[in-house]
Formats: sequence, structure tokens, C-alpha cells
Amino acid sequence: MSGKVHKIDLNAPIVAGKSAAGFMLGMQKNDVSKEVLNLFTVTEIVNEYVKNLSLYKYYTEEVILFFEQDQLTQIGLLNNYKGTVYNELGLGSVVKDFETVFGDMVEGDEDQLVFSNLKGLCFEVDSSTYTSANWKVEIPKQKVTEIYIYEEY
Repeated sequence: MSGKVHKIDLNAPIVAGKSAAGFMLGMQKNDVSKEVLNLFTVTEIVNEYVKNLSLYKYYTEEVILFFEQDQLTQIGLLNNYKGTVYNELGLGSVVKDFETVFGDMVEGDEDQLVFSNLKGLCFEVDSSTYTSANWKVEIPKQKVTEIYIYEEY
């Protein structure tokens, strides 16, 4: 990727394990223009178990950027983000429509919701709509409310 990111693109495609909103995983924070960084609210994420870890969350209403040691490690999408993963699937799409394309929804290593045939992307739904007993039945009926892009190691 050459040059700096000068705008947040709420229509950019969602590329699992790679990019969204005009940002690419692995890019450095200084690859983002000051004007764009100034659009975000910033909070430091403190991990009491890992000392000297520089982890920051930059967020707007639609985009969350997670920087670790000034490198972009995860992108979150919510609210009015319009970009899609594939075939018009994105925020507001029903989980079962994603399953049709990307395989069964499963619980990931960190309790995140993922699809068996789609690496580098996890999602959230309204957690008030299901319990630990009925989630496999209820979640496929739900609309996706958040999407997170991360590198698959």
C-alpha cells in the first residue's frame, strides 16, 4: 500500500483477513493522515498481564481500528458501514445468509462467532436475543451488527 490513508471509506469492500474502510491490516499508524486520525476517539487498552504492550483503540460511529505497537491488527465495522464481504453480505445481513456462502457459524477460540469457511473475519449479533442453551438455533436468524477483520495466523 503506498501513500497515506486520507479518508475513511464507508463503502470499501470488506476483505477477510486483509482490509476494510480504506485501511489494511499490518499498516503502520503513521500511514494514516493526521486529519483521518483526528476523526477518531482514542483509548488505550491496558492488559495487566502483558507489560509494555502499546495497544490503542481508535473509534468512530462506524469504524474501530486496533493498533498494537502502532501496527493495525484489527478493524471493526458497525452501524452505517455499507461495504460488503461478498455478494452484498455485510452489516444488517442475516447470519444464515452468510452461512449459505461461508459455511456453518461456529464459536471461535476467543468466543467470537466465525464461519467455518471464512478465515480472518468474525461477527457479533445482538447478544440479548439468545442464551448459551439456544445460540446455535437463534443466532442464524439474527442480523449481523458488528464485523471484525483480523489476520489469521
